[in-house]
Amino acid sequence: MKKYDLVSILRPTTEDNTVEEIHKNITEIITSNGGKVEEQGVWKKRKLAYQIDTFDEGIYTITTFEGPANLPNELDRVLKISDDVIRHKVLKMES
Repeated sequence: MKKYDLVSILRPTTEDNTVEEIHKNITEIITSNGGKVEEQGVWKKRKLAYQIDTFDEGIYTITTFEGPANLPNELDRVLKISDDVIRHKVLKMES
């Protein structure tokens, strides 16, 4: 299994309970595809380097997980259709 970091930026208007719901959905996707979440957290609301979808700020979150090689594609597919996630990136960690 490979190790990954998922960094996502949520809309600044997203409420805390919605952030928790998004984390639960991400965890469910990872575990149902044979992966394991190691760490998950919210950095904080920060100013964006450039405007995204009329937003100047975003809530940054990070999830560190292990999983098979097809898991980043599934996470990418699901997060692309989420209204609350304005940007995300799955990064492969070095072994």
